[in-house]
Amino acid sequence: MMKKSNPKQSRVKSGKQPSGLNVGKIVRELREEAGLSGAELCRRSGGLDSKTLTAVEKGRIKNPSITTLEYLAQGLGMTISGIFKRAELLQEKHFYIGNQKGVSRTEFIARGVQLVSFTPFSREFFCGKAILETGKSFDHSLLGHKGVFFIQILVGQVEGVLEGKKVFLKEGESLYSKGEMVFNLKNLHQRSAALLLVTVPSCIAFGNPLLS
Repeated sequence: MMKKSNPKQSRVKSGKQPSGLNVGKIVRELREEAGLSGAELCRRSGGLDSKTLTAVEKGRIKNPSITTLEYLAQGLGMTISGIFKRAELLQEKHFYIGNQKGVSRTEFIARGVQLVSFTPFSREFFCGKAILETGKSFDHSLLGHKGVFFIQILVGQVEGVLEGKKVFLKEGESLYSKGEMVFNLKNLHQRSAALLLVTVPSCIAFGNPLLS
């Protein structure tokens, strides 16, 4: 996302596993490949300070805000999704044994939505869960692609509209969609709702207007 006005407050959280997304390592490699000093990258970014850059590259900041990611992308002359794509290219063939905490977490604070990935980064596939705070919505703009998605309600219930039709989903019920569908699902209840989410291609890496 390269919008400069009122950037959304979001965080990408990476674990310590080598199969997770190591933003600092990727940024450093991209900066060195471009022949940029840290000071030059900060100057080109239009707002990133050198202390933050150093903390990201050395891994002291594992959860850079979406604003910081925007500055990094601007300084490198690319998009945030371009940085994520590079992360995938750096990964070697491997398998990963995970747990319910997931590999990474992306928080859209203003929207009251969290996306937790159960798998290492991949442009082709996303499997994880979406957590909706009370009164918050999950809609097509968060997926931002024309592929396939599947959701199943793990905790709570949601209701809303899919292609003009009212829908209501409770625990255990699911929704499958292929193609570019317009939908909005809202959590109208007093506790957070959790939805299993599978998308092909990945809703985080491919064509997401919030991260491109």
